Order: sequence, then structure tokens, then C-alpha cells
Amino acid sequence: MSADLAQGPLIALRRAIDALRPHLTTPDQLAELYVIEDACSRLSMPRPALSKALGDFDPSRLAHLLEITGPSLGPELLSRLTDDLTATQDLLETGAPSQDWKRLREGSHVLISLSGSVGALSLQAMSESLNAIAHRQDREALDAVMPPLTGELVALIQLIRATRPPQETA
Repeated sequence: MSADLAQGPLIALRRAIDALRPHLTTPDQLAELYVIEDACSRLSMPRPALSKALGDFDPSRLAHLLEITGPSLGPELLSRLTDDLTATQDLLETGAPSQDWKRLREGSHVLISLSGSVGALSLQAMSESLNAIAHRQDREALDAVMPPLTGELVALIQLIRATRPPQETA
């Protein structure tokens, strides 16, 4: 479905979300509604042509992080995730061409933690592979893992930037 054709149903979905919100009483119900609302927001955003999708993503992990952080600290969490992921991207992009194994190990450690925490499971698995590759100093394996890892890292950064923090409920 094209973005233009999807706008009508997405508007209707947002209205349904707004109508449902007052009837939900538990934090779990509100968290599930937030996941739907967040997905609706992402669906309505234009996608960059070069954006690659995350291979295996569990949105409930990011939603849970935002839930336990709460509305007051949600924007800071998203900002720090973006900053940390971008810094890790820079570290890996610097370390890979020069085969700086120390940088690659350092970047892979950070990425294993962050990607797993937010539910980017395939990126976490590739980061674990990168860590093993860096320990073995395997140049061929490095050349094979970096393009898909970089693509998923870019997609994750875009997703985090597009994520809206939870709002205070009345």
C-alpha cells in the first residue's frame, strides 16, 4: 500500500487508539497500546530510499524500556540511545577499513548490549559474530559481516530517531 493510500486508514487507527486509551487501566494494556501507536507513527513516516530493514526486531523490548523509564525520561533515553548507537557506528566505520581489531571489539561490545536491549535481535547476533571475528582477526569474515551489520545499524538508528516517547496519561 502506498503512503498516500494508507493515510486514511492510519488516521482512523489513530482515532481508534485515542478512543481506546481511556478504557485501558493497567500498565500492560497501556504499553501494548503504545506499541500500536508507535507502529502507526512509523507507518505514516516516509521511508528513505536507502533504508534497510531490521532482520529480526522485537518491538516489545523497546516498548518495555520506555515503559520502565517513564514519560519524563523517555526523551532522554531515546536521545542517549541515538547518541550511543551513532558513536558506535562511527567507531565501527573507522575500525573496519583499517582492521583496528581493538575498536571493532569495543564497538561490538556496545552494540551487543544496545541492540539486545532494544530488541534488534539479528543485529545483536551479527554484533556477537563481529566480536568473535575481531578476536580471531579474520579479515574475510569481517568483509562479509560489515555490510549487513551496517545496514541494520543504520535502520536501528532511524527507528530510534522515529520513536516517540510515551506521553503522560491523565
